[in-house]
Amino acid sequence: MLEDLERKERVELKVGEVVGGRYDLRRELGRGAGGLVFEAVHRLTHRVAALKVVSPDVPPAQLDEQCQRLLREAQTLASLRHPGIVEVLDAGMLQDGTPFIVMEKLEGRTLEGLLAARGKLSREDSVAIGLQLCDSLDALHRGSVVHRDLKPSNIFIVLDRDGIERLKLLDFGIVQVRTAEQDKLTGIGALIGTPGYMSPERLLALDSDHRTDVYALGATLFECLTGRLPYEGNYPSVLLQACSPDTKVPKVTDYVPDIGPELSLVIEKAIARQPEDRIPTALEFGRALYAAMPTARARTFFLGAPPVPKFAPPPSKALQPVEQRRKTPRAAYATPVQIRFEDGRAVDGRSEDVSEGGMLVFCRDMASAGGIATVRFALPIEGKVIALQTHVRWVRAARPNEPQGPRAIGLEFIDVPEGMRVSIARYVTLMGGGE
Repeated sequence: MLEDLERKERVELKVGEVVGGRYDLRRELGRGAGGLVFEAVHRLTHRVAALKVVSPDVPPAQLDEQCQRLLREAQTLASLRHPGIVEVLDAGMLQDGTPFIVMEKLEGRTLEGLLAARGKLSREDSVAIGLQLCDSLDALHRGSVVHRDLKPSNIFIVLDRDGIERLKLLDFGIVQVRTAEQDKLTGIGALIGTPGYMSPERLLALDSDHRTDVYALGATLFECLTGRLPYEGNYPSVLLQACSPDTKVPKVTDYVPDIGPELSLVIEKAIARQPEDRIPTALEFGRALYAAMPTARARTFFLGAPPVPKFAPPPSKALQPVEQRRKTPRAAYATPVQIRFEDGRAVDGRSEDVSEGGMLVFCRDMASAGGIATVRFALPIEGKVIALQTHVRWVRAARPNEPQGPRAIGLEFIDVPEGMRVSIARYVTLMGGGE
């Protein structure tokens, strides 16, 4: 099947096409080095899903490798059923023989975007994140699966049907399935990942097990608490810092002294240089987090206020706030965007939330506050690509120590046409948008 791929003409999917005879492609959701994700609607059930294919930009020499990864991702997700892991719904083949997979479509925001906007999080929020992720990793590891690419961009915050926030693990393209039969396949992409979240054994391309995920989660929580990674810089710099026995393993209290020694010690043990010195399992990691903070909660409230019990009486009008912090309610909305500045520069990124008044955008390219810019993005409901003029209100570096690192950009719309304004407002209302 896959060995004939290079002899067939590649199929490049576009919005408006039908995949597998049953999925209408409505808009592009994201594009990476190896994958392309569309919002797709099932023709019979009308269920909205996320359809992922191998990117048309993948060179022919790497096509088989990327197809293998996508198939492995589908098989791995199909074997795992957990509320903290994205669910696979379907899979199939395109006309050129390359695979596609269909997953539940998530509405929310990434932890990466949240950190870019806020810089760092409170101890309570960080521990709540850690508890949920420990539970998800424990499910993975009990299924003999190692994620190997855990980082904030692969952690998505969503609202479930009951209005409760959950963290979902994404992107299982370089997972490692710890069986003798699968070990050869999972060797593909052994060095793929983001250096700051990679364990020393992964940086050195050595064999790794579930403890590499413990390290990555420790680095993620370190960033949540401090606004920076334990080791920062490019690959050689991180490799030198993380793997040298002469380098001291950093502590959270080095940057946030009042965070508490107990919690700082838990994170320090999670990012220990040697795997045998780390907290041994995700389950033990969760227990240690809870022990360090007995008042810890297992829920986050990043997308809005805590859910109101179904049968609770409506709140008294006297208790309603006099005014909102924002002029218009907003809702989480992730879609690719392009910002074009007056001087001709163009910055590609993705949105984190949207309102009638503007949007929060996450990008990795340099941008500066002030001035006018045009933003292009797809409307949430119709999928139609529009361009709006905006004021660039603010730009914030996610990690100030990395000049080329991720940025959060606050945009304010200028003179939104009525039809577009109504469309955005309808989406925000459907999503239960708040302040």
